[in-house]
Amino acid sequence: MVKSNKEEFQMRNLKRTLSLALAAVMLMGMMVVGAGAASKDFTDASEIKNVEAVDVMVALGILEGGDKGDFQPNTILTREQAAKIITYMLLGSDAAEKLTTNSAVFKDVAADRWSAPYIGYCVNLGILAGDGNGNFFPEGKLTGAAFAKMLLVALGYDAKIEKYVDNEWVINVATDAIAAGIVPSGLVLTDNLSRQDAAQMAFETLKADMVKYDGKGSVTVGDITINQNASAEKIAASSKSGYKTSGNDEYQQFCEKYFTDLKLNENSNDDFGAPASKWTYKNKVVGTYAQAADATYSEEVQSKELYSDLGLDTTVKADVIKDGKTEGTFTIQKGNTTDKIGGKGIVVNAYADDKNNVTLVVINTYVGEVSKVTAAKGDEKAYVTVDGMKYETENFAKDDVVLYTKADGVIQSMALAEKVEGVEVTRVNGTSSFVADGTTYKFNSNVTFSDDVKVDSVLDLYLDSYGYVMKVDVSKASSDYAYVVDTGASKGIYSNEDNYYAKLVLADGTQTEVTVDGDKLTGSGFDDKKGNLDNLKGDIVEYTKDSKDLYTLKHVAEHATGKVEIKKGESAMTFGSGSGNTKYANSKTIFIVQSGTDSKATYATYTGYANVPSMNSSNGTYTVFCKSGDVATIVFVSGVATSSKDIVYVLASKAGVKVNDSDAGTYWEYKAVVNGEITTVKMNKEITGNDSKDVLYSSISYADKDNEILDTAACVPYTTDKGDNYALKDKQVTAEAKDGIIGIGGTNYALSSEVELYAVTTKDKIETGALADVAKNATVTAIVKNGEVVAIFYGVTDEGPIGPGVGDTYSVSLAKDQDVSSTLKLTVKSTNDSDNAKFTYKVFAFKLGANKDTAIEVSAGENTLANGAKTVEAIKNTSNDQVYYVVVTVGGETLTTSTVIGG
Repeated sequence: MVKSNKEEFQMRNLKRTLSLALAAVMLMGMMVVGAGAASKDFTDASEIKNVEAVDVMVALGILEGGDKGDFQPNTILTREQAAKIITYMLLGSDAAEKLTTNSAVFKDVAADRWSAPYIGYCVNLGILAGDGNGNFFPEGKLTGAAFAKMLLVALGYDAKIEKYVDNEWVINVATDAIAAGIVPSGLVLTDNLSRQDAAQMAFETLKADMVKYDGKGSVTVGDITINQNASAEKIAASSKSGYKTSGNDEYQQFCEKYFTDLKLNENSNDDFGAPASKWTYKNKVVGTYAQAADATYSEEVQSKELYSDLGLDTTVKADVIKDGKTEGTFTIQKGNTTDKIGGKGIVVNAYADDKNNVTLVVINTYVGEVSKVTAAKGDEKAYVTVDGMKYETENFAKDDVVLYTKADGVIQSMALAEKVEGVEVTRVNGTSSFVADGTTYKFNSNVTFSDDVKVDSVLDLYLDSYGYVMKVDVSKASSDYAYVVDTGASKGIYSNEDNYYAKLVLADGTQTEVTVDGDKLTGSGFDDKKGNLDNLKGDIVEYTKDSKDLYTLKHVAEHATGKVEIKKGESAMTFGSGSGNTKYANSKTIFIVQSGTDSKATYATYTGYANVPSMNSSNGTYTVFCKSGDVATIVFVSGVATSSKDIVYVLASKAGVKVNDSDAGTYWEYKAVVNGEITTVKMNKEITGNDSKDVLYSSISYADKDNEILDTAACVPYTTDKGDNYALKDKQVTAEAKDGIIGIGGTNYALSSEVELYAVTTKDKIETGALADVAKNATVTAIVKNGEVVAIFYGVTDEGPIGPGVGDTYSVSLAKDQDVSSTLKLTVKSTNDSDNAKFTYKVFAFKLGANKDTAIEVSAGENTLANGAKTVEAIKNTSNDQVYYVVVTVGGETLTTSTVIGG
């Protein structure tokens, strides 16, 4: 038999329960809830501990989230928020929303305050009161005791009779609230109350018994006091069918009176197979919630421990359900140390009833990488794909390492794995454990001990909620592999004093000079060993370091010269020509990229194909090491144009400014656009000859990376040959943009929804442009990517259009106010800093997507320059479906600004 006093054996299990404290967040995530459950949809869902209570209260319309999609579970409840909760509990959401008030109930609660109707309602029922001086303090923080008093009155308790109004009201309220079952375990009533604890108290009240009084207590008539000995009595149920599907008692609960459509099935099971409570409201599932286990373990447990912890006095065959699937039985027997279940990081929840029925629910934690992130579309919610399974969430990015649980092959919960970076292994204890940076680690029982765990290895560890290792990666900062920059040796007076050296670039990009262990070099003497060491120059080596800081270098990949093609975001790479020249990168591949040569050489490192810049050269130097198959472990590249910047427009038709810098030397500075930013670039040589037109680069290379000086000869211009990415240079617009299509050079192209536009003026300026200004017959240069025009530069040729807003003496521009939303600011400038001329302006607007000739005047004004310039607020409350421009008259010139989309 199972002992009826569960608390007795649960106390013996306290040490195990406490060991799960670190796993609290993950365990909350494991809770299986119905499809309609609200808590998981809040942006701060991970902070909600009272999941069942929040879900039910939200489903009933009593509680709701904030404007930003959050619930704010730990925010302290205020007096006016409590008034709303009680009102909605007593009236229901429909009736509560219709409450109004025409006059102020308190001096500090105006009639039009959002909470005034709820405060008035609660005051009229005697549930709330002011301070006696006409104040209510609506934003005052509420304690658990104060809220418990309100809930007790809602249940029918009389505040005067029960003495909730005298100096000992807190004690009296606490006594009745605990007896009524509305105080959650561990809640301190004298503390301020959080929103989620308020939800829990209100939720418990739903299940609490309603009460009434036969008498009204003490009555005073003249000088005579009559004591009627009134006491609260439970109200009998009005019908045989209560809110539970079975097991109802003879009394009426709060929800049976006020929420007759709320039902509870206590004999349900969650997706893991655990006994669970299933709530429905108006025949819709609110959620299914696992009941508290009688014992919980996160390590291997013996049969005899289960026997003791569950208070059994006879051998039983427990049903085992693993990850939602029935797995047979497990014998629980006194003194049995042979049979065991569970393991490190495996949750075993034990459930026992008073009929010798025991169920063991086993929940494993799995690790995986997010392979795909899919955004929400229509009615389909956003989801991620892990190990071929989908999970609805917006909380993870591609390549994130996550922990997840699953039931019957469906992911039930997911959390980001805890990552411990760059720990060095100092001891390995077989396959049982290892020590890294002074901490002992063990693997989760479902994970095989990794071969990468070896002394001196530097690792990134991914841990489960209990601190067990789920996954091991060789750290990005690992010193296992290095690129050999140079070598050296010196002959000692005696043969055992020969010294050998190497200059290395480590996997994190740092350069280091090391002493090589001569005893580990091949060769019979100094010259042989020096020659073999010199042969490692330009190669990749695997190395180890001993306690004396002597390095042993092992050759793993030889350098070569030839074609190099790496595309950012793509796994396939080309090195050299012929068969076997294609290698593949993954998210862990380390790239070491050299810029500059000799003493000016610098090294940058990147991890993963998503982060490495694009590179393309017919004659680059490369070294590639693949630890397994054709997947590159580490790659070294030099002498190749490298750039993660794929649209670089240089205003080379205007002379660059020659700069002589004591540190950087001589370079030429040009106005440019670099990936959407209007800026300047530094070139190590002047752009001359046929290249002296404006030029578009698809990738760039640095001559001096530290000073950001580009190598003019090595930068790669966009090709004009049609393919995935190419340029349309100096082409005429043959059809203005309409319905997402533009005609350039006689061919129609789709316009990207995020097309970038730049106006290049005859005043040697580059300005942000507008599609409406790209007129038919204008000469443009455009970038086409995957069939879409993604960038347009116009006004770039001698005969091309002049950039908008520029006159002989004055210039005008229109831009969004960075401090005030939906507001446009007009700037008027003169070439004369002493100019104080007056100017007038008119603001025009037209529908986004329409022609500019449909514009109408929407605003106008006038002002005066001050020292040659003036910025004014042109128009407020602009709309994001309207395009605006301004016509300015100043000093005999009429100028028109570029167009700007509102909003």
